[in-house]
Order: sequence, then structure tokens, then C-alpha cells
Amino acid sequence: MTLVAFALALALDKEPFGVTRPELEEVVRHLASPALEGRLTLAPGEHKAAEWLVAEFRRIGLEEGPNPGYVHEFDVTVNARPVGPQEVELRHDDGRVWTLRVGRDFVPLNGTAPATDRAARVVFVGYGIQSETWDDYAGVDVTGDYVVLLRGTPNGHAPVRMRDRAALAKEKGAIGVVTLGPQSGTGTALPRPTRGAGFATDLELIGIGLHADLTDEIKGQDWADVRSLTRPASRELPMTLEVTTAMEPNKGRGRNVIGYLPGNDPAVRDEIVVIGAHYDHLGFGEVGSRTGAEILHPGADDNASGVAAVIELAEHFAETRSNRRTLVFQLYSGEEVGLIGAAAWVRDNPEKIARTSAMVNMDMIGRLRNGTVTVFGTSSSNDWPSVIEGVEEPGLKLNPVATISASSDHAPFARAKVPVVFFHTGLTDEYHTERDTFETLNFDGMVAVTRAVGRTIERLDQRPSRLVWNPTAQIAQRGAGRSVRLGLVPDMGDSTGPGVRLQGVQPDSPASRAGLRAGDRIVQIGDRTIDGPEALQAAFGQMRAGQATPVTVIRDGERVTVSVTPVAST
Repeated sequence: MTLVAFALALALDKEPFGVTRPELEEVVRHLASPALEGRLTLAPGEHKAAEWLVAEFRRIGLEEGPNPGYVHEFDVTVNARPVGPQEVELRHDDGRVWTLRVGRDFVPLNGTAPATDRAARVVFVGYGIQSETWDDYAGVDVTGDYVVLLRGTPNGHAPVRMRDRAALAKEKGAIGVVTLGPQSGTGTALPRPTRGAGFATDLELIGIGLHADLTDEIKGQDWADVRSLTRPASRELPMTLEVTTAMEPNKGRGRNVIGYLPGNDPAVRDEIVVIGAHYDHLGFGEVGSRTGAEILHPGADDNASGVAAVIELAEHFAETRSNRRTLVFQLYSGEEVGLIGAAAWVRDNPEKIARTSAMVNMDMIGRLRNGTVTVFGTSSSNDWPSVIEGVEEPGLKLNPVATISASSDHAPFARAKVPVVFFHTGLTDEYHTERDTFETLNFDGMVAVTRAVGRTIERLDQRPSRLVWNPTAQIAQRGAGRSVRLGLVPDMGDSTGPGVRLQGVQPDSPASRAGLRAGDRIVQIGDRTIDGPEALQAAFGQMRAGQATPVTVIRDGERVTVSVTPVAST
């Protein structure tokens, strides 16, 4: 390090870091607003968000680098979209005919088989479910017919996935499934073309969703009366339905927003430090929703919080011009559908990856609790401990974890042998739900975390040499255990006791029904000892939906074993 650089480092350590709460709030409030429609990749809300973020980078004064307009595009597929003619006609036995318009009166369901003028009779089957207390197929024969069923489930009945109801309709002999009306009082009037609202293509069923306004024509009843069923009311309807429809994969170009701040030290300015966060989210629950609610998922913590921090840090370094190395600020789309955006940038920029000293990722940093932020990935370089140990922020504890999590945008960099760290304040009950809102965030905590990330970047930048990749670092497998769902909210960064501590459990989940609760420490699942996050993920991978599994926890100093029956992951 030169004498000038050393003096600058001393000065930086004494200066307050330029991060303010109002600016963080402004970014989160905008990104989580209804105007951006949940920022689903390829949706209009993603495009609006990208345009706004580009304007922010331009205002800050970052350079475009090799990406004109700050935008790096990549190919991505998200759900499905209608293709070809879309025609639906209802013909009542009394001679009335309704010609329905796609997008207004009906939409094809994800997974629908292609159909051309496929006509059949119609049977109303309530919610289209069978259970010990409710049987919508009692007394009706649907062989060769379209079944019309209500979205949602009866009051007091456990949720039933659409794919399971479609499979039941196929088993009963139906040729197609027609869903009717919104899922709930706050749901969308028409289903969205998502896996959750559709079914598997191998069922070879025709599927469309109808607007609730058609209830009177179809059922002869007001929608509210139909939705308030207290017992099965299935019956054949006096009409024929004719359908022409098809779907295709919804392919398009996602948009990463990338800005450069060139380094000032000729000796190291060709080296790169990447500061990243993803800005996409779940839209109206079209991907990844834990509740299945087809309403706006604002994504305030996930991950407007990380984006706000990236913008604040970009502004700070652009103002101070204190960086010796080149800083590349990256905001990714496509994270929620498989880390597609970050992986595309890594793939498309091998020369820059070869010059990258480190990647610092922020994903969900808005819910600081107990003053502790987890820093995953410190095993990716043997140099990380010395960097992290020197970061001090009043009221904040950094909890380093060696594991390189595979669940966010640092993972593609790690697979390219770039040292990474991932700042994360933990999962919550609001994660991937419609309740992840601006009001739930701890903005004072966000200020502290953002400052700590800034200090981390400074310490990386002050080093005389770049970080060295640790070849023995272990990267967790993305998606391990995702075939089943238990409803656990683990504290993946806790290291204060045995096993894996639970921050909480999701309401009405297998875990909550089994009696698991916040504060429990999972130490055994089946015959597998749980000594950390990796063992927990491996245990998930061995579990099967519908098969009861013993789970042992430490609770108030005692070992407690409960039986948990996981459900299939949606």
C-alpha cells in the first residue's frame, strides 16, 4: 500500500459512513409500491423498476461501462403465455350464446393442453375437492365433460392445490377444468398464468379461468352466493362449452442494471469489487409465493432492502471517489426464478470475472433482530476473517458463517471461484408472502447493516492484494429439500447452541400443526443428526410428502420429539 493510500485508509476509518435512513426509505417505498406490481421478471413492473434504477445510477454519476444505458440483458423464461387463437363460447340450452374475450372474460391456465373447437357439456363441481368432510363429486358424473370449480377452498377447509384438484378431475373422467372467480375477496378476478394457478401438462387437460362476472350466466346465481357454499352443491349445467386455446413458454429478455465506478489507484484499478442485490420479486404471487395468494407481493425486505443499500453505497463512493479498485454496482433481475440474471452476467463477462477480487451480496437486510447480521460465505477465501473482524458499526454484531449459501446472487460468482460474502438479516414469517411490506422493515437496522457493508468494501479496497479463492470452500446445493415443505423459519446464522434454531414456524403448516415453535433447536430428523444448516437441507432431501417423520428439538433444555408430516412443495 502506498503512503497516500495508507493515510486515506486511516481517514476513512475515522469518518462517519454516509448512509441515511430517509434515502433508504425512499428507495424501498418506491420499489415496494403498487405501481411496480411486485417486480416480476419480464412483467411490466420489472421494466418500470429497471428504468427507475437506471435513472438512479445516472443521477449518481456511475459509468455505463460496456452495457449501453446501464442495462445487461439475458434470456429467461417465466411461466407461460397464450399463443394462437383464443376462443371460448358458451351455449345455453335455451339458445343463448356468450362469446368470451381473452384477457377480459377468460384466460388459459398454465399447463393447458392445446384445444381447437373442443366442445363438451358442463358440470359445476363446487370447489372440486374430496376429503373426509367434503365431496364435490358425490352424485355427479363428469366423464367427457368440462368441470367448473371455484378458486379457493371452503371456509375451515385446508387449502388444496390446483394441480391436485385438476388431477382429481382427470381421474373422474373430465376433459377440462374451468376455474371461476377470484381466489378470495382480495384476489385477482382472473387467475394468472402461473404453475400455482394451473396444473401439470402431462394431465392433458384443457384449462381456462373465467371471470366472476360470468357467474350469473353460468350458475344462475350471484357470485357472493356461490362463493359462500357451506356444503357441496354439484350439478350438471344446461350448457355446452367450446374452447380453442394453447399456451407456450413465456420467454423474454430480463434486465440487469449495472454501473461502474472506476478505481483511482493505477496499481489496482483493473481489479474489480462487485456490490450486488436483486431487484425482482414475485409479482402477484406468480412465482414462489408461500401463501399462493394472487395479490401484490411487495417484496420490501426481499429485496428492495438490498437494492436500497446498493444505491446508497454507490452514491457514497461516487461522492467520495475514495475507491482504489473499480467498483461495479449490480442490480439483478431473474433471481426469484433461479438466479438467472447474476448467472448470465458471470457467464457473459469471463474477462471481468478473472479480474474480480470479491463479490459482496445483500439480500433481505431489512429485518435486523437482536442487533445481529449474518455474513455467509466466509470460507470462500481464507482472507475473509481478517476483513470481517475489522468491520465495526455501533450496535451491530457481524456473525460470520463459513457456508456459501446457494440461495442468492453471490452463488454464480462463487461457482466461478470469486470470493463472496452474503449479508442477510434472516427469514421471517412475511418472507415470500403478500405481507412483506414497507411497514415491517427495521430501517435503523438497515442503516447499520448498510454502513457495515460499506466498511467491508473499504477494507477490501484498502488491501494491498486481492482476495484469494479457497479451493476447499463448500457451496451448498440450491434447491436441496425443495420437494417437501415443513413451514420452518430457521435461523441459518445462529451459532449459539446445538442444531439449528427456529426463528419461527409458518402458520397452518406441518411444523405448526406438529407443535414446533420459535426457539426450538432441531437436533435430529429421523435418524440424521442435525448439526448445522447443511445437515438440515440434507434431511429435507430425504423426506417425502405425506410420510410422518420424527423431529427432535431442544426446548427449554429438554429433548422433545414430535411427528411432522411434510407436504409437497408448490
